[in-house]
Amino acid sequence: MKIKLSWSLTSVGIALLLLGIYLGIVGAEVLDIQFVRMDLVPIAIGFCGVLLLTVGGLSIVEEKNKTKEQQIKENDERNITIVQTSKSKAYDLMASLFPFALLALAMFGYMNKVSFFLLVGIYYICIVYYAYHLYKNKKEM
Repeated sequence: MKIKLSWSLTSVGIALLLLGIYLGIVGAEVLDIQFVRMDLVPIAIGFCGVLLLTVGGLSIVEEKNKTKEQQIKENDERNITIVQTSKSKAYDLMASLFPFALLALAMFGYMNKVSFFLLVGIYYICIVYYAYHLYKNKKEM
């Protein structure tokens, strides 16, 4: 499962990188979408591609180079609990800091209404997803 996700991320990263290069050569105007800064569209798409390509590629290399002992240790319940607890703490920190960062960006004028409400919507989707899984897991246990 993890290796399939890594290959998917790598494939999407390559596609976005190639699309960014193509739009840089041809021009983002071929998309027929009005962006505030048309000159930054190819850079943003290409950068997203590079990030996905890096994450997917590193994950594939890491997965391929694991020894049998490392795979067994990774599937150990204690290590799974450690990883899940770490992710949980990181989520709690993100859920606390993200609204303040969003508010600061909006107050200082670095964000328009569309991006603000888009990020607020994504934030609420994450909170609802968390609440759903919390309810589901409490019901099962």
